[in-house]
Amino acid sequence: MLKVYNKRALTRGQRFMKAVLFGIPTALIAAIVYGTITRLVHIEFSIFFVGVGYLLGYVIQNTGKGVQPRFSILGAVLAVISFLLGDLIAYYGLQIFLYPTWLPYGLYLVLISWFNITSISGILGFAFRAAGIYFAYVNSRVV
Repeated sequence: MLKVYNKRALTRGQRFMKAVLFGIPTALIAAIVYGTITRLVHIEFSIFFVGVGYLLGYVIQNTGKGVQPRFSILGAVLAVISFLLGDLIAYYGLQIFLYPTWLPYGLYLVLISWFNITSISGILGFAFRAAGIYFAYVNSRVV
């Protein structure tokens, strides 16, 4: 029997690492872009969260080409990290990273603002963030 091996094919672990290596910079760039624009304009663009979710899902799906649930979990986790960092930059600017002792307090205040659903804008902001995480989760793997 003739055995044919595809030497250039990536294994599951290598595809996942490729998805991680392309997903992390995408999430960081999206966070910096969102945070900087929001800081300059002083308007929260909630639809941006859905776009970032789609973007992260697209990048992870096309670079990783995985079918395991860990690709979806990676997309959702990177979306949450991107949203947290973007809001942190929007509230405090990039200089927050120069003072590492302020980071826990800043993250705490960002998370409190996420769950501040006492007004319609708070509810919509939370809904758009949840939708972005959902779209990153759903679109991150080949199904």
